[in-house]
Amino acid sequence: MSLRWKLMLILVLLVGLATTVVGVVSYQTTESRLMTEIDRSLIQATERFLQRPNNDRPNRPGRGVVINIPERPLGIEQFVVQVTDLDGVVLAGTKGVLLPAMEVNDGPTGEPVAKWANLKSAQGDDFRVRAVRVELGIVELGRDLTEVNNVLNDLKTRSILLGSMVASLAALIGWVLSVGITSRLRKLSVAAEQVAATGELDIDTPLSGRDEAARLGRSFKEMLAALARSKEQQQRLVEDAGHELRTPLTSLRTNLDVLKRHPNIDSEARQQILLDIDRDTAELAALVEEVVALAIDRHTDELAQPIEMKGLVTAVAARAARRSGRNIVVTGDTSVVVARRHLVDRAISNLLDNAVKFDMSNNDIEVSISGGKIVVSDRGPGIPESELDLIFERFHRAVASRTLPGSGLGLAIVADVARSHGGDVFARNREGGGAEIGFFLPTAEKHVE
Repeated sequence: MSLRWKLMLILVLLVGLATTVVGVVSYQTTESRLMTEIDRSLIQATERFLQRPNNDRPNRPGRGVVINIPERPLGIEQFVVQVTDLDGVVLAGTKGVLLPAMEVNDGPTGEPVAKWANLKSAQGDDFRVRAVRVELGIVELGRDLTEVNNVLNDLKTRSILLGSMVASLAALIGWVLSVGITSRLRKLSVAAEQVAATGELDIDTPLSGRDEAARLGRSFKEMLAALARSKEQQQRLVEDAGHELRTPLTSLRTNLDVLKRHPNIDSEARQQILLDIDRDTAELAALVEEVVALAIDRHTDELAQPIEMKGLVTAVAARAARRSGRNIVVTGDTSVVVARRHLVDRAISNLLDNAVKFDMSNNDIEVSISGGKIVVSDRGPGIPESELDLIFERFHRAVASRTLPGSGLGLAIVADVARSHGGDVFARNREGGGAEIGFFLPTAEKHVE
């Protein structure tokens, strides 16, 4: 069953239940009120009948003799009277009406004791009867319930009719409401099915309104946009990686081909070819490692945590100094950022590796920290002004650096890490020669003293 039918059915059931409860309560209240009034009138009528003058009462007759009582003994057609002895023999009664005999016990002090019952006469009519024990026997005074039953039956019929009309109206309103509520959900469902079937992410989704369905539509649209960006980045990464992999692979294939065709090549040429193969293999391994790192680091499950930048930079610099044999000087404040430590560690390491690779002067590599901003300064050849905005692009390598080892992904990873934490990267040429490359991250509210 669809959500639309479920909403309509729930509304109909709720309205039907409420209408039924109201109808039952109204019926029972009306019936109770009518019976109360009838009982009150029977009490009054009984008192009037028993207070009649003695000469107006029927004398004690012989057993089996019926004394007729006028059809309107109290001047009201709804009332009937029947007098029976203690054995249940009818002594007198309203003409044309015969009620079942009732037994009434004596009161503790001899006063009349009343007994109530709903009885059906021999003629098939319903009566509300009040029986009282008197000297003569038992007086049963009843009131015809035909009018009351007609009223109650009419009320029941009207309640059922009204309930049916209200339920039908509720069904109509429920259908209209459910259509309005579920229309955008159905569009979202169709959009999701289309994405699953075709893989297309540029799908129109309902965005109007302020309710939950509209919020879901906007969230779905944002999700599709994020997926589209991710797909585009993945496609670009694959294309760029494929392009960059061709160069070392082509070189490897060429060198191996030379070794196969010239098995008797002189040792000096063979040694140079082997060095080229080793270099190409190392470059290929570095490229694959960087591509994998770029793919994995972006989707790491590591949680962000407060990081004192100077402590982290000092640890990474010491590791880079041991690896390269260069002296790295770290200065700056103790600013704190909230970030994923592993990613920031890799970004700093990539900056230092880049500086070590390009700085051939054996001067100190300098790292400064200020308010979440990290600047790595070297005395290398610098960066052409036309390429300052391009060095953070994936696989981009300046003309002067294409003879150096590297994949062209190191600074792209730095940019990816910084921007994923709400920061950014920068690059500029250093006064006196060299370059200053770094990134900044938003600082936390507290600083480590």
